[in-house]
Amino acid sequence: MGRNAELLDRLFKALERLDLGAVAELCANDCIYEDVPYPEATVVGPAAIRAKLELGFAGLERLPTEIHELLEDHDTVLVERTEVWHHATGERAKLRVAAVFKFRGAKLTLWRDYWDAKTLLDQQPAAWLPQIPRLAPTTSIPSE
Repeated sequence: MGRNAELLDRLFKALERLDLGAVAELCANDCIYEDVPYPEATVVGPAAIRAKLELGFAGLERLPTEIHELLEDHDTVLVERTEVWHHATGERAKLRVAAVFKFRGAKLTLWRDYWDAKTLLDQQPAAWLPQIPRLAPTTSIPSE
């Protein structure tokens, strides 16, 4: 396992515990976090990333992740994973995600998740659905 894959392992362990402060600490000040199904929900920077995760994961007890595939090439890591959303009310939602992560030094600079919104939304408890409009803190992203 390469250095960046080890950093991602720390990120996924922090996500499982819902330690969003630890997740934010792994992000560079200019880190871009993009959920491809909702480009308007893209955020930049550790504080915005933490706030977005806090909204999306509200009501969860934990978020275990199983890595299926991982490919590391220099500063880029591609990952296929399954997240299991454990709601405090007992419901579970499974989501398959493909992602691109980029690093600079020991910090994450890009986190781009590709997933199917319908698959996730169809599994969520009704109490979680009112959160959807608030999942999109607006932040502009720099042109690539």
